Amino acid sequence: MSDSYRITPIASSGTGSRPIVSPRSWLFVPATYPERFNKALNSGAEAVIIDLEDAVALDQKRQARENIAEFFSQLESDNVRASVWLRLNNDEQLAEDLVLCKQLTSSKLVSGVLLPKLTSSAPVTQVWEQTGLTVVGQIESALGLSQLNQITQSKGLMALSYGRLDISNELSLRAGSQAEQDFFRQLRVTLLLASKANGLQAPIESIYADFKDEAGMQMAAEYASDLGFSGMLCIHPKQVALVNTAFTPSQAQLEFAQQVIDYYQRTGESIFAIDGVMVDLPVILQCQTLLSA
Repeated sequence: MSDSYRITPIASSGTGSRPIVSPRSWLFVPATYPERFNKALNSGAEAVIIDLEDAVALDQKRQARENIAEFFSQLESDNVRASVWLRLNNDEQLAEDLVLCKQLTSSKLVSGVLLPKLTSSAPVTQVWEQTGLTVVGQIESALGLSQLNQITQSKGLMALSYGRLDISNELSLRAGSQAEQDFFRQLRVTLLLASKANGLQAPIESIYADFKDEAGMQMAAEYASDLGFSGMLCIHPKQVALVNTAFTPSQAQLEFAQQVIDYYQRTGESIFAIDGVMVDLPVILQCQTLLSA
């Protein structure tokens, strides 16, 4: 499990959006099922993504927006236990989605938006300039990956995620194969380095499709956490607790970090050993980050 987990405050946009932190668990809920919105908010997920994109058929987009507007009109901030995000359509539907976003920013209940299928910085800039809402960008194609340098420099972009199934399908990667695993290991590292180099929050891991496979989900979440990702997308409430646990420092990690910081503050030494483990300045900085979360 990663010992570099952190919660990083993100400045308010100035348009009324809520200050946000780095959620561990991001739970999708289709905008066509408003009866599930409150259930998602009470699932233990730290971020709930109301999905206007792939989960909504074209002829249901208008009704989906109305569902969201009505829900937010009745939502009271004191009852919100998770940050609320909207996944928008990155196509001709985006303009209508942005009208909805502008209406909702005054409620101060929307933390930001997810933009899928990014292939350039243009839609990120559009969202930021028109709404002031922070953006999580989803890379879901070879073209998107080829434009990663431009995308990561987008104004308003907070973090990256990726669409594992979309990329696998486009590149004809055999599901479950070693080749597919190798490809996505490389992709994660690429996203991590690009994010760090451009001052973004650590990336958010893609979904794990088989929500009944708890062991597989746990392994995937722990792997992403060990790699330094900040959280993971969830498609079912059953996955939330597993993700929250995987992205939370263990008691042993916290106790070790506290020992390191206590010794450092007491002695001023930057090279020493704790419980047989050599500690130097990078380890001290990691421990400070861990304890500040």
